[in-house]
Amino acid sequence: MTEVKVKTGEELNGLGAMLKDIMDTNLRDPEKYKSVERVKGSVVIKESSSGVAVTLHLDQGKLELQNDAIAKPTAYMEAGFENLAHISSGQLNPIVAILTGKVKSGGNPFLLLKVSKIMVLK
Repeated sequence: MTEVKVKTGEELNGLGAMLKDIMDTNLRDPEKYKSVERVKGSVVIKESSSGVAVTLHLDQGKLELQNDAIAKPTAYMEAGFENLAHISSGQLNPIVAILTGKVKSGGNPFLLLKVSKIMVLK
């Protein structure tokens, strides 16, 4: 399978390091890898109270994380630390979080669905 690469020359912030660890674990599962294998786009994930953000770039099986938000992502999600922690630990379903307003999102919803399969530790 693959692992999430870090943009050359960067050391990830805490949010990025946490997400990388979870995604690397999930990408070992062939079914979860398959969900993002052919996907192209970028997703910004932002913690709303601190403004800390990371961008995940997907390019047909290659995944790369970088610090900060890019100007025009394909999709984005923003939530408070607690909700991001609950989503990544599997205590809160990302779709339910979006529908109940615990997470703000925008852009391509199908990309968010695909990415959510590798962002939740299970």
